[in-house]
Amino acid sequence: MKYVSILSSFLVSSLAAAQPSNGGAPQPPAAPVQPSPPAEPPQPVPPADPALVVAPPVVAAPLIVVAWPVVPSQDPAGALEPKTSGFKDGFILQATDGSSKLIIGGISQFDARFFVNDDNNVQTDQFLIRSLRFDLRGTVYDHFDFRFMPDFAGSKLLVQDAYVDVRYTDVLKIRFGKFKVPFGIERLQSEGQTIFAERGLPNQISPNRDLGVELFGDVGKGTLAYQFGVFNGVADGSINDGDATDDKELAARVFVRPFAATGPKFLENLGVGAAATFGDKQANLTQIDVPSWKTSGQNTIFLFRAGTTLADTVVADGRHDRAAVQGYYFYSRLGLIADYVRSAQEVVLNGDHDRVSSDAWEAVAQVLLTDDEATYNSVTPKHPLDPKTGEIGAVDVKARIGEIRTVNGSVFEKYVDPTRYARRAWSGGVGVDWWANRSFRALVDLERTWFTGGAKTGTGVADRIDETSIIGRVQLVF
Repeated sequence: MKYVSILSSFLVSSLAAAQPSNGGAPQPPAAPVQPSPPAEPPQPVPPADPALVVAPPVVAAPLIVVAWPVVPSQDPAGALEPKTSGFKDGFILQATDGSSKLIIGGISQFDARFFVNDDNNVQTDQFLIRSLRFDLRGTVYDHFDFRFMPDFAGSKLLVQDAYVDVRYTDVLKIRFGKFKVPFGIERLQSEGQTIFAERGLPNQISPNRDLGVELFGDVGKGTLAYQFGVFNGVADGSINDGDATDDKELAARVFVRPFAATGPKFLENLGVGAAATFGDKQANLTQIDVPSWKTSGQNTIFLFRAGTTLADTVVADGRHDRAAVQGYYFYSRLGLIADYVRSAQEVVLNGDHDRVSSDAWEAVAQVLLTDDEATYNSVTPKHPLDPKTGEIGAVDVKARIGEIRTVNGSVFEKYVDPTRYARRAWSGGVGVDWWANRSFRALVDLERTWFTGGAKTGTGVADRIDETSIIGRVQLVF
């Protein structure tokens, strides 16, 4: 009200001074102006307006500007703080101070799977969605990372990853939730980064994903990576969402890149490592905890006897140990991966106990035909596809060989039907890839698998007919 009274008095004085002088003749002094009754005060200007401009109707009157004080923010939490956005390996929403961000990504893999020389129609030729995943990952308050990745392939919902990381430093982090067990070198690659469409035979006796807690970190700018965790425990090659037993499993992995920080450039991406798991399982019909092996064409190589009771079903019953040695080398256009895995597990069938041991190995090679670099995390074309400039992206050729077997054959015959399932398989494959850009990839793989056992003849066991598969894939990752 104080501002309004001062404004009214000033306007009255200004209007009196601006009246015309009647041709310039002197005028007698004007009678004193009687004060008029106070007018109804105008409504105050809302605080949301930063300033109010008031101009009198007479042109000669001065311009009066009344500034209103700025109202402080009523949002101390900063919820209305502007955000930044962009795209880099996913769509990004990020707070302006960089302390929190959300990356929205996904992966889609459309496959064509066909079999050659399958005259008896043992295998099924088909088109299928191999992966259809929605990937949410990010950081909140600088030190808390998260990832949630459901998979909808086959019109089913399977949560692949759901975890939270507490990142104190790069040397010391802890992870809680469901994630990949730190073991196989090829399994630890993302689904869209593997050199071949399907992972090799050693992954059949390696753990997949499990629920647990893991301590991990990197030392010396990537020179040493370590992982140590405790998990529910899963069967070889399996993924689990819970546990039906009280027993748990320990896992540990160390990977060394001796020239990552210092050394010649061509040795920077040379790495070797080892991993192991130790567990004990007293399984049951709800969770049998024994493996099955599959070819790259997803046909069964090996399966323990299974029925409806413990008298005719093999289940885990005792120690289960795994060990692996692994390595890779990437430089310029060349990429190499190799690993060896051994798994030994105690099982029981109708009260008969024994220990079944298996091992597997593989070697994979990749050569880029374009001027691009091979890496453990796939290929990013230096010149993405662009019809205007004639750029084609990146192209490679690749090859691999591998083997899987049961070491103790006499035990195999006791717990497995040798007329249906093989005790040994080895495979060789070749393929070609095309990356239009970092996100889009198309590939074709040709792989042949040979078997020892797995078929029946009139007099006993015979070798199963070789399997030759052709897998084509169109993949989008962001």
